[in-house]
Amino acid sequence: MIRLLNLIALFVIISLCCKAQLPLDQQRYYDSLTTILHQTSSDSLKARAYYGLVYYWVPRDTARARQCLDEARRLSKHYPFLHAISYAHEGYLYYSSDIDRSDAAFAKADSFLNSFTTKEAYQSRANVWINRAAIRQRKDDDRAYIDIILNKVIPYALQAGDSAIVASQYVGVGVAFMNLEQYDKAEPYFDRAIQIFRSTNAQPSRLVAALNRAGENYTYLKKYDEAKKTVAAVKTLLAPYPESELYAVHYMVEGLCYLHDQQYTQAEASFDKGMAAAKGPNKAYVIQELLFYKVKALLANKKYEPARQILLELSEDEEVMELGSSRLEVYEGLAESYAGLGQMKLAYEWMKQSRHLSDSLHESDVTNDINALEMKYQRAESQKEIITLKAKNEQAALSAKNSRLYILLLASTTLLLLIVAVFALLYYRSNRKLLVQKELNHQQELKEIEQQQRLQFGQAVLQGEEQERRRLAQDLHDGLGGMLAGVKLNLSGQVEKIAAEEQHELRKTISQLDDSVTELRRIAHNMMPANLLKFGLQTALKDLSESLMTAAVKIDFQAYGIESSMPEQTQINIYRIIQELLANAIRHADASNIILQCSQDGDTFLITQEDNGKGFDTSISGKGIGLGNIRNRVGFLRGMMDITSVINEGTTINIELHVG
Repeated sequence: MIRLLNLIALFVIISLCCKAQLPLDQQRYYDSLTTILHQTSSDSLKARAYYGLVYYWVPRDTARARQCLDEARRLSKHYPFLHAISYAHEGYLYYSSDIDRSDAAFAKADSFLNSFTTKEAYQSRANVWINRAAIRQRKDDDRAYIDIILNKVIPYALQAGDSAIVASQYVGVGVAFMNLEQYDKAEPYFDRAIQIFRSTNAQPSRLVAALNRAGENYTYLKKYDEAKKTVAAVKTLLAPYPESELYAVHYMVEGLCYLHDQQYTQAEASFDKGMAAAKGPNKAYVIQELLFYKVKALLANKKYEPARQILLELSEDEEVMELGSSRLEVYEGLAESYAGLGQMKLAYEWMKQSRHLSDSLHESDVTNDINALEMKYQRAESQKEIITLKAKNEQAALSAKNSRLYILLLASTTLLLLIVAVFALLYYRSNRKLLVQKELNHQQELKEIEQQQRLQFGQAVLQGEEQERRRLAQDLHDGLGGMLAGVKLNLSGQVEKIAAEEQHELRKTISQLDDSVTELRRIAHNMMPANLLKFGLQTALKDLSESLMTAAVKIDFQAYGIESSMPEQTQINIYRIIQELLANAIRHADASNIILQCSQDGDTFLITQEDNGKGFDTSISGKGIGLGNIRNRVGFLRGMMDITSVINEGTTINIELHVG
């Protein structure tokens, strides 16, 4: 599957500075902006015109675009809103050259726009988040992309009353589902977007972008008649604008239709036209996509040498080879090309690489089986070592017995050899001490091997538990959470379509869905807190304490010198220990006041928890599952735990862990 990008974001962003989208007639657009600059004396209008010119110059001359941005920012210094959106334009300026700098600029724009509550501000924030979502998509994170579109972009667009942005994001969600190869789920989003664009008389460029991607999706669904209809519709819309960059995807869909009809030469020509028409910040990605399709046409037309040349060029592109799916396309294509050229040895080598890569892409599905096999192997190896040491021990005992018999034989043979017997006795005593010492050494080695085996087994169990927690948390958040969010979105779209008397019940249902999503995210966070992975142990513990506090329970969390450089697995174990301690204090001790102190001194990590709960008899109640889990993790970190509890007076727990 060739990866797609949401190109429509590049056209939507122009509404950051004006209500209109970047039109297909870009020369007329440029002339109108320069006319404003010459005819108006208003700094705010000039600033908006310069912002508009930024989008005109970025694909043509980035230096001119930078000059326009600087001039617009200078004119905006007395207008807070215009100054805020200057950072959104800066994000667009660096979108194709420095993606991290672009994302930082968009984030800064959103922070400034947060203080405005006008429809234009909400429209601008929607467009800022559109482009931040597109950046996540470029980083191969489609789930983050969909999450931003559903929970940021569409809500802001609805607040702004901008149905065109909402429709554009339906296109974006459709593209994300195409990347996940869920083409049937993508189809209704494209249909809904096209319907909105046509009913609202939106800018033709928006409708063309939606039709292009819908046509491409039809080819994956093998609905080629529908795909050809979109090609014809787009061709009519683009006819007056021969320089439009939207021709790139139009020719791509046209080429895919030719490819299906086995008209390979025409398909190659269409893909070449698409590459020639590509321009703008995403030019490189569009050309990459078209090159992959051209390779398919060349291979189908048995033009193996040109296909090989293109694939070798793609294999030297670092961005292409970063994606596992793209690497697999290159390897499989090279294998087919060399086979067609009769170079079977090279074909075999590339096929072997493609199979190895294909296996590695599915390796995560069998991780648990691999861990289980590894544990069995380690236990078997340890058992072999124990048997070997026992054999050596028995051999040493037999050697000692033979030595004693030898000495007795010498003593009884002759008194004349008394001196020899004395030396033999000394030798015996010395050898006996050595054997005793060896025996002690063997026993110590056996204990160390058994202890190491238990430690490795415990480590594997804990790692498997955390891995399962992480998988379940991700499945809950990304799978069920995404489905609930989609249901909410569909219901929200139906509110205005039903009678007023029925809207109350539907809004009540939507509110219940909100509560369900919140509870689902709380459960997922509890299983594998995202803050622990993103911001470290101290922040995660602070969030944990705050999340457990209620009107009846107060938790005083104090942290001293906690270092963020601890290994991730160590931080997870410490977090689980404290999570269990707090749960026990609240659930079993009925504590209303808990003091939790965590500190670190080099490789030593100290935990102290005091509560005013009902306490317990440590000789009887100190053997539960919860405390057992805590002791296992403390033992894994080579630590010590001390519990002091008095019935009806509370409990104090001190834990010292080795984290070096």
